Amino acid sequence: MLNAHTLPDLRLLAHFLAVVEAGSVTRAAERLRLTQPALSRQMQQLERSLDTRLFDRTTTGVRLSSAGLTLLPLVQALIDRAEGVQRAVEQVATDAPLTFRVACPEATVRGVISPFVAETAGPISGTEIDLAVRVYDHVVSRSADLAVNTLPPPLGLESELIDSAPVQIHVTPGHPLAASDSVDASDLAGESIIVLASGSGLRQVVDRALWPVRDRITIVAEPSSSDLAMALAATGAGVCIDVVGAQFGLVGRPFTSEGNRVRMPIYAAWEADHFAAEQLRSLARALTAWSGARVRD
Repeated sequence: MLNAHTLPDLRLLAHFLAVVEAGSVTRAAERLRLTQPALSRQMQQLERSLDTRLFDRTTTGVRLSSAGLTLLPLVQALIDRAEGVQRAVEQVATDAPLTFRVACPEATVRGVISPFVAETAGPISGTEIDLAVRVYDHVVSRSADLAVNTLPPPLGLESELIDSAPVQIHVTPGHPLAASDSVDASDLAGESIIVLASGSGLRQVVDRALWPVRDRITIVAEPSSSDLAMALAATGAGVCIDVVGAQFGLVGRPFTSEGNRVRMPIYAAWEADHFAAEQLRSLARALTAWSGARVRD
């Protein structure tokens, strides 16, 4: 059983993170509005309570010891969870309607979260924007309540498939493919392809769709932004494959593979033991219903 008398004070742990981020006790003290000796004493107190050395002193500041490196991600997760608890207590104490922070890739904010909030006044108060491969980490650390992502959620999280977004081919109006009603992967043989970088859910879907013609296409650009992918296609650099609507005068056409419409799944996921797990499930289902009601090509 945990002994509360031997656990480090959360304030000390938060100040430990501040020193790590600043790389110097002096700079961290300035940011925290403490004196340097006071913050040094706090770090010494933390090291004594843990019975280990957390920092190596250098001529320019401090760096983490091996024990400090081991402790760092644990402290970050603990502080994130503590902030989540504080926010939950404040909402319950004021009897305010629950609102939630959502972690998701940037394109998902634009294509899903923002339209959903605008059209339904859904209970989303903020976002944690990150790469798809890191989105679920925010839910695990409790820096976000819900994840909306294009990669499948890991085991251990509650989840729901909320959408299956149609993938499109985007070309300039004068491109031969612009005259087609739809574009199959086999039609892309010999083409230069622009698609988001590896690590995104879209890229996984596109790679599977292009597998039959992988030796007959050339991927010429792998930007991290859909906007940049479209911009490059608008210059004639290649054919853009994305789920975002056409921009910059491009023409969008449905993308198929072996005659089947290519779609990108979008998931919502949350911790089963979240204090508002049922409300998060309701939010995920509201996102599902809203997505299903949208009219898209």
